Amino acid sequence: MCNYKVARSALHKLFVYGTLKRGEPNHYWLKKASNGYAKYICKAATTKKMPLVIATRYNIPFLLDKPGHGNYVAGEIYEVDDRMLDKIENLEGRDLLSRDIQDMNMGLQEGEVAQNRSMLCVSAENYPEYLDQLPYLSEYLNTARHPYEARSERDEKIVAKNDLLYNLFI
Repeated sequence: MCNYKVARSALHKLFVYGTLKRGEPNHYWLKKASNGYAKYICKAATTKKMPLVIATRYNIPFLLDKPGHGNYVAGEIYEVDDRMLDKIENLEGRDLLSRDIQDMNMGLQEGEVAQNRSMLCVSAENYPEYLDQLPYLSEYLNTARHPYEARSERDEKIVAKNDLLYNLFI
């Protein structure tokens, strides 16, 4: 007789728009098997305009929960399991973000576009008002002008939520 457990985890379609995209500083999180399951599906963009800004002393991208403002935001769709989603939320900061279902244009620059496919999107809510005054981007890219600073290189005494106020003092 053989005893075994079948591990089951829900799979989610997740829209990533910042440091988790291919070629960006935190993409390795999606490739790390110990974080869970992740599979690249395709390029995508929001079907609603949304503000994408870069904030904090660490140049972190934030998609603000303010549909109808900003630009159509480019990103990628991944299929992830519960474990990977949990790891990503820990990386991104649970206290700053909210999960929401958004419609996405999928398959951009890869042929077929399937509109109005609902995806899990993580965005910032309850953010300082000054973030609305920052330049709105249509795509996040880690650049010399806005170099992302990895979590391992940051001052551990600075709480991410409090660091959103950093731009007010520079």
